[in-house]
Amino acid sequence: MKIALACQSVLLEKSLEIFLKKYISSYKQCDFVISDRKIEIEKPLFYIAPNDADLNLPFASSNLLLALEKFYHSLHVKENSELKQASKEINLQELEEKITRLTNEFRNNLITVIKEYYE
Repeated sequence: MKIALACQSVLLEKSLEIFLKKYISSYKQCDFVISDRKIEIEKPLFYIAPNDADLNLPFASSNLLLALEKFYHSLHVKENSELKQASKEINLQELEEKITRLTNEFRNNLITVIKEYYE
């Protein structure tokens, strides 16, 4: 789990750095970003705020770690489900291609047999 911080509150950001020092990384390398404000970014956002957030203020370090693990797990579940769906679509396309190929082959063989019979 790699996390980048983008907090407006310096106190919150320093606290998070202390609690999460082994998980902190740069924005480019992170899995998601923690922020105390809703920002538009390309990475998933873990939002910390007093109300209606992924983690409500105030929080204990144990609550923070549990919420982060749950959030991180949900990202991977979503990612895996998208990969499975893409894989199913690819497999379905391959199956359709095989069926088409076999049907065409059968049709050609049938036409050949009929031509041979009537000649």
